[in-house]
Amino acid sequence: MIGKTKYNIFIMLFLTAWIWTGTTHAQQEPHFTQYMFNRLSYNPGYAGSNGAICITGFYRNQWLGLDLVDYTGQSTGASSGETMNISFDMPVKFLHGGLGATVISDKIGYYDNTYAKIDYAFRIQLPTGNLAIGLEGQLFNSSLDFSKLYGSDDIPVDDGPISGSKDPLIQGKAEEKDMLFDLGLGIYYQVPGKVYLGFAASKLMETKSETMMWNNRRFYYVLAGYEWTVPDYPSWRLMPSALLKTDFKSSSSYQLDASLLVEYEHKVWGGVSYRVDDAIMVLTGMTFKDFKVGLSYDIPTSRISTKASGSLEVFLRWCFKIESSPNPPTIYRNTIRM
Repeated sequence: MIGKTKYNIFIMLFLTAWIWTGTTHAQQEPHFTQYMFNRLSYNPGYAGSNGAICITGFYRNQWLGLDLVDYTGQSTGASSGETMNISFDMPVKFLHGGLGATVISDKIGYYDNTYAKIDYAFRIQLPTGNLAIGLEGQLFNSSLDFSKLYGSDDIPVDDGPISGSKDPLIQGKAEEKDMLFDLGLGIYYQVPGKVYLGFAASKLMETKSETMMWNNRRFYYVLAGYEWTVPDYPSWRLMPSALLKTDFKSSSSYQLDASLLVEYEHKVWGGVSYRVDDAIMVLTGMTFKDFKVGLSYDIPTSRISTKASGSLEVFLRWCFKIESSPNPPTIYRNTIRM
């Protein structure tokens, strides 16, 4: 039986393998349960599609209650997963589309990533909706404290002391940092208030980091949703949606979320979502004037459920339109005869 010490070291090894997988694999992409309210993070073609200036903030705390301690029983200080996302997008008429920007802070284990993205979407009006082609510039700043990592030869025998890893990738190293540039591309189609469908690719250049000893891997996103007003009860709307994330290179590197939200009077919503082989999620939220606020909780269905209670996520969005007033007339006609 694996004792508490070995179990916690196993967890740290698992986190290390998940976030840092050498030179042949990519880092995990940040994900959000309430992805239907965070479409800009998955597709640059979404920029400006809402027809308003929108500012959105997300906070996600992963695997609540997961106690990460070292072999002495002391806290490691490693993060079980914490993600913050702030985005901004707006339509720009003279550019025939929209602009957007996103900043993401993603921490897990001893890994700390910061993403900065700039988006431009060129939008084409169609008879039934509109189609946008989006381009994204992506800047990544990554850091990892190698001195705090465990090697496979660090696992103690019979709860004995850790002697120190002989792995040359870990031995004698401290914190390493690197900054990389990459590109993203997306296609986004929507019939406002009815349906949306998008396909996007991130990290097109698959840039490499010699300092961090990993390669970016290209990821693809398929995002779709439908909004259906119940005919006999127009105050109610059903909003099914789905998000697929994959690299198309291995059967294990994909993530599929399927969701169903029910909304009343365009003001209050609630629903459920399922992430394949990972979690069942409960979602709720409300709209108040120009603000939306949402909350979700993930109930894990994987083995991590024995040590973590779940994941909490909250978001806040503010959208507003700037209406330009008509110019006053510059020529007046005198209708009074002299």
